[in-house]
Amino acid sequence: MKIAVIGAVAAGTSAAAKARRTNKEAEIVVFEKGIDISYAGCGLPYYISDIIEERDQLLAFTAQTFADKYGVELRTEHEVKEIDPAKKMIYYDHLAESKKGGYEYDKLIIATGATAIEPPFPGLELNNIFTLRSVNSADKIKAAVNSGQVKKATIIGAGLIGLEMAEAFSERGIEVTVVELQEQVLPQFSPEMAELVAEHLEAKGVKLILGDGVDHFAGEKELAKVVTASGKEIEADLALLSIGIKAETELAQKAGIEVGESGAIKVNQKLETNLKDIYAAGDCAESTDLLTNKPVWIPLGSTANKQGRTAGENAAGGDAKHYGILKTGITKIFDLTAATTGLTLEEAEAAGIDAFEVKIKARNHAGYYPGAAPIHLKGVFEKESGVIVGAEVIGGSGSDKRIDVLATAIYNRMTADELFQVDLAYAPPYSSPKDPAAVLGMVAAKKL
Repeated sequence: MKIAVIGAVAAGTSAAAKARRTNKEAEIVVFEKGIDISYAGCGLPYYISDIIEERDQLLAFTAQTFADKYGVELRTEHEVKEIDPAKKMIYYDHLAESKKGGYEYDKLIIATGATAIEPPFPGLELNNIFTLRSVNSADKIKAAVNSGQVKKATIIGAGLIGLEMAEAFSERGIEVTVVELQEQVLPQFSPEMAELVAEHLEAKGVKLILGDGVDHFAGEKELAKVVTASGKEIEADLALLSIGIKAETELAQKAGIEVGESGAIKVNQKLETNLKDIYAAGDCAESTDLLTNKPVWIPLGSTANKQGRTAGENAAGGDAKHYGILKTGITKIFDLTAATTGLTLEEAEAAGIDAFEVKIKARNHAGYYPGAAPIHLKGVFEKESGVIVGAEVIGGSGSDKRIDVLATAIYNRMTADELFQVDLAYAPPYSSPKDPAAVLGMVAAKKL
């Protein structure tokens, strides 16, 4: 059996490793157009901020160490240009040697990832305008920051990466402005929870311009100003476009592979595409929302690794399933953690779920123990059954624990009372006798 994998970051390397564990005899070849493989994309802001000091800390493997450990062939600087499903061939350019070649496969896994969205703003060609998607792009941003010439930075987009980069630039002593087209930061959160984050950002000196977009960038050769749609002029030595990403599916679509409404590749639970013996995984592929049972595209490293593992096992002859996701996400923004899972009330209602929400404010651990800080929790519950279908957490330490408890409760279709009854750990440094997650269930149960 010959297994080809296109892409060698999260999903691709997970697929290749699991394929090898499943089938000791298969020939496995991974094609990657870049040089770096298996890098921690979610760690890039912390590399730019110098929390992670060495570039190599972001790399789980080099091409050689991965190949040696898993007994696969890993071809970097090989860009696949065409898939021929009828002949079961892929055709590639060997970028380093300016050569072309082909490879015949029995099974193919597409893990081409996603690319940053770059609208054609006038002035986009000016120096010091960046996106952040790879170690290479992080290197360029870090070099600009290390030059000492960047005093003011403007970030376009107030999603997870945008706000993580707001902190990263601030930690490097740079004055930061964030421009967001929507009326709130973190658009995937409910407005009142997002407002807590906005207040914290402003308290940390980050300037927010909400409900406004970019019109153009101004400058000679170097960026000098970001001009918004409303006419605001923001002085900037550096701009970061963080307005979203799109699944990299051009190669797949040319081969006749179907994509969904999200623009990502349609797959079933086995990560099979519509074409026989071709799988897709990671940021280029859809998943299933476990609450609505509808296709959804939420590109996260955690999902990419799970999907890669499933696709790799199945391509190698296994019978694994990827059930779906709850869209669980988390980010650190200065002293706050912002986390979400499941559906907001608006999303629940749009899905036809008759629901209500509960919001509480508590302490992350016993109030008398040093370091106690506020933690805000919101839960969304079905009215008739009391089953929890969504949650958000904003707070300091311990927020990650609470969102994971709530995600587990949602995954297991727990009711508000069952959430209250869960036997969670308690000691003063970690919680209160009634953990905030349990209190959320208790308050919701009273409303049923």
